[in-house]
Amino acid sequence: MKKSKQRNGGALALLGALPVGLIGCSGGEAPPPAVETAVQQPAPAAEAPIREITNLTGDLYRFRNNNHYTVFLVTPEGIILADPISADASTWLKSEIAQRFNVPVRYVLYSHHHWDHASGAAVFNDTAELIGHENMPGAITAFSGGLNSALTAQDKNGNGQLERDEVLGGMIPEFDALDRNQDGGVTAAEIMADVLAPEVTYSGTRTVTLGGKTVELIHPGVSHSTDATVLYFPAERVAYGVDFVGVKRLPGGPLGEGTVDDWLNSIKAVEAIDFDTFSPGHGIVGTKADIIEFRQYGEDLKAAVETAIADGMTLEQMQASIKLEKYSAYENYQNVATNIAQFYQSLKGS
Repeated sequence: MKKSKQRNGGALALLGALPVGLIGCSGGEAPPPAVETAVQQPAPAAEAPIREITNLTGDLYRFRNNNHYTVFLVTPEGIILADPISADASTWLKSEIAQRFNVPVRYVLYSHHHWDHASGAAVFNDTAELIGHENMPGAITAFSGGLNSALTAQDKNGNGQLERDEVLGGMIPEFDALDRNQDGGVTAAEIMADVLAPEVTYSGTRTVTLGGKTVELIHPGVSHSTDATVLYFPAERVAYGVDFVGVKRLPGGPLGEGTVDDWLNSIKAVEAIDFDTFSPGHGIVGTKADIIEFRQYGEDLKAAVETAIADGMTLEQMQASIKLEKYSAYENYQNVATNIAQFYQSLKGS
């Protein structure tokens, strides 16, 4: 039987504009250039999604849906699930969980509101309580209300929606699914249609206990989004975080709603957690040392951009000269140029 819901108080902070690379972040990858053509592009051939469940440690598992990942903890009384990812992914996962573990999902714990991680919770909502940061409901409302500045930048014909030849990054393979009324365009409301608001919210931290096991929800601050949550599994010594932090993988849009220092402070908040293993929403699993190295990338980039600003360089000159080759083995190393632009805009304005 589904647990009763209690709502926490707290003001709901509305979400502002998202960076272009984060709308359907496809793992935070920098989006390809927009296709400038008046010809409607044909739908790409559908490929079967890559889905798998792997054990992290003990009763904690990692679920892969293409390049998106979530985690879930199995207890005798049910399952504590992190992001649902999508309705289709959740439907597959629900069936697998029933077959493998024979217990229902009792909690869905959101990492943040972005559609490519938070969609699909309705699949579990018959048995599960949905929990997220107190800023999440307002962020969902703001995103759903209309194209924000990042989406507007993609809306080349200015008609208030995105056509197939206008979408970028992770929205490209998802276009047909997001075009819910099949009119050839995707609106903000369609993008967010499968994202349910949390039924319970928290502010700084919250602990969920089920079947003798606990998960801690921690708000690391504002960066990629206003409503980020990091999950900490203390018995397993594992932390889970999405988009603003990763393992040997450069982000496409780390700053989001915050400044450079906000982002760095959010990573430091993760470092302060007593974990051994870090499971990100995209890419490979790592250790605390990987998170420290990831933060060092941000600090190195900040120092390089600050020096370039002091030397009077233009953004184009910075992108041509700042390489940070120390991180050239990172996945998405090409995102250095995108990150330089974001850091430049943030630091130049401060």
